[in-house]
Amino acid sequence: MALSSTAITVSELNSFIKGLFTRTQDLKNVLVKGEISNLSARSGSDHIYFSLKDKNSIIKCNFFSFQNRNYKGKPLQNGMEVLVSGNVSVYEVQGTYNIQVQTVEELGKGDIFFQIELLKKKLFEKGIFAPEHKKPIPFFPKRIGIATSPKGAAIEDIIKNALELNPYLQILVSPCLVQGDGAPESIVEAIQLLNDPVWEVDVIIAGRGGGATEDLMAFNDERVVMAFFESRIPIVSAVGHEIDHSLSDYAADQYTSTPTAAAKLVVPDVRQILDRLEELEDRLKNSLKLYISTKTDKLQTLQNRYIFQNPKTLLENSMHRLDEVMDKILSRAKNGIGLKRESLKEVGLLSQSIQLVYQTKAGRLDLAKERLENFSPLGTLKRGYSVLRNAKKEVLTHIKDVKVGEKGQVILQDGILTVEIQKKEKGWIE
Repeated sequence: MALSSTAITVSELNSFIKGLFTRTQDLKNVLVKGEISNLSARSGSDHIYFSLKDKNSIIKCNFFSFQNRNYKGKPLQNGMEVLVSGNVSVYEVQGTYNIQVQTVEELGKGDIFFQIELLKKKLFEKGIFAPEHKKPIPFFPKRIGIATSPKGAAIEDIIKNALELNPYLQILVSPCLVQGDGAPESIVEAIQLLNDPVWEVDVIIAGRGGGATEDLMAFNDERVVMAFFESRIPIVSAVGHEIDHSLSDYAADQYTSTPTAAAKLVVPDVRQILDRLEELEDRLKNSLKLYISTKTDKLQTLQNRYIFQNPKTLLENSMHRLDEVMDKILSRAKNGIGLKRESLKEVGLLSQSIQLVYQTKAGRLDLAKERLENFSPLGTLKRGYSVLRNAKKEVLTHIKDVKVGEKGQVILQDGILTVEIQKKEKGWIE
């Protein structure tokens, strides 16, 4: 919704303003310090309501039950100096803005908690605490590294519990200071040393036993937090506290509330693993026994079949089938030969018929040839006749076509005579 000259309702205006607050990142995870006033809790509800003020201003705060159940500090009371973290929001019904409180820290020893919260917010925004950077803890480490004080109770607890769980475990201790001046640098150096590939460490436990808040401050140092984050090897934070988390807890791949809990997290119980292996071995043996028994019964059933009692039956059946096949082959061969013989006979008869036809046709051809010779001009010439042609080589058949003194040709059987007509007479000459 965008504001314009058109009139809107009060509810729409308050809803619009709340939307602005909700979308503004600068109003999320804010850190505000001040004095508690107007503290109250409504009957029948675990929600806590109070105002936070300084000498010039005041703001309302809502500390709902799903957030305040994690509060482990001193009971809140009017006049208490606190550091509040939360989101700024708008209560639309009354048109007032307030802080939706997430955490409350009591202030009283300078600004130490305030500074920790500022650093926490800074590192959170840089993604140092993001889940995607967490490395998995190996299930069965062969060698663990411990970065802690060599004289404190923490080292004894870790070693004792780790070896009880796995007597074959290798433990490498990188001693360091865990409180006081120089502690952050010492912790960073110890973690970096354990990250050297030459030591072949599978997982690192870094921390200390419990103590006062001031004693645990080294694990809230930015250099230590970054050493946890940058560790190549999976690292577990084991700072002895039950109420609040140190910043190293957030940067570690996993964290525990005590060094003892860290040892139990990192080292699997070999006895349980061996018991599990024995259970699996028994199950495997039982499965194999059942499998073998089933196959044995099946084999026995097959052996009891008639075919296996008289294996020659298989050969006899095959021989019978072979004989049947051979008989079919021979029968078909004989039938085929008979058919071929009949075909050959038919071919012989056909040959005779063809020969008879040939002889008949040859006789007719000879007769036609003879007739052709008899009726041909050459045949006529052979019988003593001749042919007379004039100079134009026209055959003369009538005496009128011939003139006296005209020359012509007489064609005989074996040649041609050139003649001259001297006299013409009609009729046949005896």
